[in-house]
Amino acid sequence: MAGCVVLSPSFPLQNVPDSKRVSPARRRALFEVICREAVAIGLSIVSERWIDLVGIQRANELALYEAAWRAIAAGRFEYLVVDWMHLPWSFTPVLSLPKAEERSLAVACAALVAKVVRDSIMEEWYDPLFPEYGFSKHKGYGTALHFERIRAFGLAPCHRRSFCGQFGEAKKGRAG
Repeated sequence: MAGCVVLSPSFPLQNVPDSKRVSPARRRALFEVICREAVAIGLSIVSERWIDLVGIQRANELALYEAAWRAIAAGRFEYLVVDWMHLPWSFTPVLSLPKAEERSLAVACAALVAKVVRDSIMEEWYDPLFPEYGFSKHKGYGTALHFERIRAFGLAPCHRRSFCGQFGEAKKGRAG
């Protein structure tokens, strides 16, 4: 999941905290403000199969390009601020910053929007499809509960084989 958010100079928020360090309720409230007040928002989802095929770096680049293209379709921007990524075929100037989420309000907003949407997908889509994995609890992140469920049930069709390889295919997950 990647997000791109274009902000105007009159954007009402001065600071958006790290999306992983605020409560779900606070994230949701910030999400609503960002969605209402941003000039443009672009989101992209790259599937687990695509990640396994091209690798995480190329998949991240693809997701970021697609999110940026979706945002630019709704509003013009002068440059793209990204977190440490090198984008070799960008359509606009790119400013690659370490810890960009801490240094750029637009990047912090994009990260928060992407996290809220991704977590919602895990809760509302994957959890009902694969309830035994507990996606509504861990949202697919590498928690002890998630690893416990993979050991118990094997890999589900939505797991990245390139990331979950340490679990092997000893137990076959649900067919998909």
